[in-house]
Amino acid sequence: MRFPLFALLLFCAPVLFAQQGPESTIKAIFDHMRAADTTGMSVYFHPEATLHSVVTRPDGSTAVSTGSIARWMQGIAGASAGALDEQLHYTELRVDGHLATAWTPYVFVYNQAVHHCGTNAFQLVKDGPEGQWRILHITDTRKDSPCEPVATETPRAAIDAFADAWHRAAAEADSTTFFDAMAEDAVYIGTDAGEHWTKEEFLAFAAPYFARGKAWAFEATERHIFYDENAQTAYWDELLDTWMGACRGTAVLRRRADNKGWEIAHYTLSVTVPNEKIQGFIELTKE
Repeated sequence: MRFPLFALLLFCAPVLFAQQGPESTIKAIFDHMRAADTTGMSVYFHPEATLHSVVTRPDGSTAVSTGSIARWMQGIAGASAGALDEQLHYTELRVDGHLATAWTPYVFVYNQAVHHCGTNAFQLVKDGPEGQWRILHITDTRKDSPCEPVATETPRAAIDAFADAWHRAAAEADSTTFFDAMAEDAVYIGTDAGEHWTKEEFLAFAAPYFARGKAWAFEATERHIFYDENAQTAYWDELLDTWMGACRGTAVLRRRADNKGWEIAHYTLSVTVPNEKIQGFIELTKE
């Protein structure tokens, strides 16, 4: 028996809706907001949904205000399509059963100009009529500046460019760029067994090399990037062309607290030894 196309769509729609994750709900509300479509937006809110804002006053004190979903919808309904655009830097998601928490740093653009920025903290529950995720609560922060524009490149492309710039900084003896790319509590592990350095120790070791105008030139000939879009961490491994020959490097990164890209928390450099030469290597290095 064949069903008309519209009947199949009606039959399948609840199933597809139920399969969507919390991040799909968050994306949907901002898509509908851009379109000034409050009817489409409203289905993603729980009937008991609430809204709060947390603002830091000029004197350093905290102001907590209670918002209204209804007033928010009224403001959106009165706007032109495309006038309101909330852009997310990323979404960090945690899920336990039918409860989810999402952390979304954002930039709010009004009529093509940055208006303010901050972070949304979402609480969602999976209890909609078709089993979909709905928003139970939003708390946001807001500030006028400085607001970092949302990157247009993918996280993997950004990490790849970050890695290239870090190695280039060493080749050009740009110690500021090189060490600013590392977290304050970063660890660097070199090729020698004793080279397990804090950032401060690594800086002390490297300072004479940077001072002479050229530290070291490592060029990646192969790189693999791993990124979890729901977390704050990423890592890469790479094959490097160096003055020591082929080396392997592995970096662990985390997002900067100010949302301005990444920082290196851990880097390990190791010399590669071809399998057919490992016996000679053992003889060379044994005590």
